[in-house]
Amino acid sequence: MEEFDTIEKAIELFKGVGGYKNNNNIFVAYKDMQKSSGVVGGMEYPFEGLLINQTEDGIGMFYLKQPGLVLTQNINKMILQKDKYVFISNNNIKNIVIKNYAIFNSKVKRITIDTNDGKSYKLFAKLNEKTIPYQNLNFTRFIESQK
Repeated sequence: MEEFDTIEKAIELFKGVGGYKNNNNIFVAYKDMQKSSGVVGGMEYPFEGLLINQTEDGIGMFYLKQPGLVLTQNINKMILQKDKYVFISNNNIKNIVIKNYAIFNSKVKRITIDTNDGKSYKLFAKLNEKTIPYQNLNFTRFIESQK
């Protein structure tokens, strides 16, 4: 997690793959295990979390992997996979839906990103991550951009 625990480190990661543009919105999301389970979900989406950068061109994502048996995702245990970077251009984004994760919990949001090529990223993100100081501002901006 030390590779992206500050906004400066996260920016450098995205710059390294050409994924840092004029408008950037970097935050962390987790795979929604309730919606993306089973063998197919594990093979097609082999991550426990994502470091995401929303830009004017689309959404770039680094996979985050949590070693060992994962019963609950923990950002402090996740390892960035520098060789697992995915970019979804705006032209390939079919739909983005953001809802409350639970009826009475507005601090955690469920995110679905559907693409024109048939993929569906089912995620959730917390408005506040204690160890990721840039999460609140950037994730809030992401939510506002989808209204």
